[in-house]
Amino acid sequence: MKTSFLAILLNFSFAFIAVAQTWPKIYQGPSSLTSSVCAVETYDHGFAILSNIEGYTYPVLSGWLIKTDINGNVLWERNFGNTNNYYSSSKSMKATSDSGIIISMNTGYLETNPFGVTKNAVFIKLNPCGQIDWCKLFNTPDIHNDAGSFINSSDGYIGLLKVGNHTKTLIKFDFNGQIQWMLEYDHPILETEVFNDIIELADSSLLISGYGIYGLSQQQTHTKPLKLNISPNGDIINFQILYYENDTIGDATDNQTIQSPSGMLFSAGDACLSNQSFRKHSLDEINPINYCFGVMAQTHSLCWLENNTIAITGSRQTFGTGTGVFDISVLDTNGNMLINRELTNYTNNSCQLLLSKTFENKILATGPTHSTIFNFSSNTFLYKLTSTLEDDVYDSTLRVYDFACPGGVELNGTIGMEECDIVVSAEHLATLPDVAVMEVYPNPVSDVFQVRLPEFIAIRNNNHGLNTALYQSNYQHQSVLQVFDLSGRFITEQKLTQGQMVVQFDAERWVPGMYLLRLVYKDKTVGSAKVVK
Repeated sequence: MKTSFLAILLNFSFAFIAVAQTWPKIYQGPSSLTSSVCAVETYDHGFAILSNIEGYTYPVLSGWLIKTDINGNVLWERNFGNTNNYYSSSKSMKATSDSGIIISMNTGYLETNPFGVTKNAVFIKLNPCGQIDWCKLFNTPDIHNDAGSFINSSDGYIGLLKVGNHTKTLIKFDFNGQIQWMLEYDHPILETEVFNDIIELADSSLLISGYGIYGLSQQQTHTKPLKLNISPNGDIINFQILYYENDTIGDATDNQTIQSPSGMLFSAGDACLSNQSFRKHSLDEINPINYCFGVMAQTHSLCWLENNTIAITGSRQTFGTGTGVFDISVLDTNGNMLINRELTNYTNNSCQLLLSKTFENKILATGPTHSTIFNFSSNTFLYKLTSTLEDDVYDSTLRVYDFACPGGVELNGTIGMEECDIVVSAEHLATLPDVAVMEVYPNPVSDVFQVRLPEFIAIRNNNHGLNTALYQSNYQHQSVLQVFDLSGRFITEQKLTQGQMVVQFDAERWVPGMYLLRLVYKDKTVGSAKVVK
C-alpha cells in the first residue's frame, strides 16, 4: 500500500510542474529527506534507483531502493537497515547478468556505537524480485570499513573496500557470494590513496582509478591521479602515478574512467585551478592530455554514446558560497563541447552527479542535490535524457515488468543487516603468515590421517613499486599437497580439487619417523606441516 501511494503521489505532484511531463522524476521517500546515489536500467527496461534516507541531525539513516517502470513510475521499493538499532548508507549499485542487483553499503550494525561514523562494509546481492540472494558484511571493530565501487566479471563480482585510512582492498566474489580472493595494495611513496572507480577493459583486465597524495616537504603535498591495472586473478599488470614528475600539474584526481570501442581511455576528474577536468589517454600513458572545455571545474561521471561522443557530468561552484550548478555536456573525443545543459543546483560541493546509459542509448542522471545541513528539501531525483540532452518523452510501449518473478513482487519491505554473513576481516588476513601452518590429525599417526587446509593463503609481493598482499581462498584446483621425509626424499602427493578443505593420506606403509607436508600453489610453498609415524 505504501508503494502504491508513493506512485500516486509522484504522478499527482508532477501535474503541477508541467502538463503531461514525464521527466525528470522526484521521489519523496519514507522520510522528507532523501538523497540519490545512482541509477541503472534493469532487465525489463525499468530502472533501479539507489538512494539514502537522511535525518535532520545525522546525515544518513538508511538505504533506499526504488524499482520503476520505463517512465519512472514506482513499482516497488526496499529499505536497508533498521534505524532503531543502527544507521546504514548506500554506496553503489550494478545490475547483474542474472537480472538481479548488487549493492554496496556501509552499516553500523556491529559497531560499538551503531549510530556513529565508524561503519562496516556490506555487499548485498538481490534477485530480480528484490529478495536477498546473499549478503557479506566486513567487520573490523572500531575501524571504519568503507565499501566502494564494483563490477560484474565473467565469473562473479569484484568490489573495492577501504579499511581504516590506508589499507585498500580488492575483493573477488563468485556468483554465490563466496570470496575467491582479497588483494591489499599500498605504495610506500603515497601518504594517502583513494580509489574511486573500477572497470573491466576490452582485454578482460581491470583498471582502478583514483588519486594519491604524497609530500614534497612538510609544507607541500601533491595530489595526482592513480591507475592500477590488474589481471582477473588479481595479479598486478601495471601501476601508475600520472604526472608524477610534472610540476605544472600540482593537484589532480580521477573520479571515473571509461574505455571507447577503439581502446582509448577517457577520465573525469579535476586539475586544481585549471578547469582541465577531462582526460584522454592510452593505458600506458603517464602524462595524458588534460582538456579544458570551459564549463565544469570538476567532472564526476561519463558514459560512451553510440555516435562516438561522450556524455559527462560536472559541477561549477559559485565562488565563495559553497553552492553551485550541476551541468551535463556531450563532448567529442578531443574534448570539444558539442552540447551543454544545466541540470540542477546543489548546496554541497562534495556532491556528484552520476551517469549510466540505457539499452536504447538514453542517459540516466542522478545524485544528491542538497546537504541537509543547509537545506531541508532534499529529494531523490532521476533525469532521463536523449543523446542531445533533451528530456525523454513518455514511452507508451506495452511492457511486462518483473516478469522474472512469476509469483509477483512484494511492494515494499525492509532488508536488515542481521541477514548478512559476517566474513573474515582484512585486518585478520593481514596477520596470516606467508607459509600457513596446516592442522594434521591424528598426529602421531599409524595409518590414515587427515590434513586440514587453510581457508586463505597469503602471497606477498612488490610489483611496479606497489606492495601487494593477495589472500586467496579459491586456490585448491591450482595446488598440490606433497609429502617428503626428513632427507628431502619425495614420498607422495595429491592434487587438490576446487573447494577441497580436507586431504586424506594412508601412512600404513611408511617407515617410522617424521615427515614434512608442503602445500604448493603455482610453484610457491604456501603451507606446511609435520607428521610423525
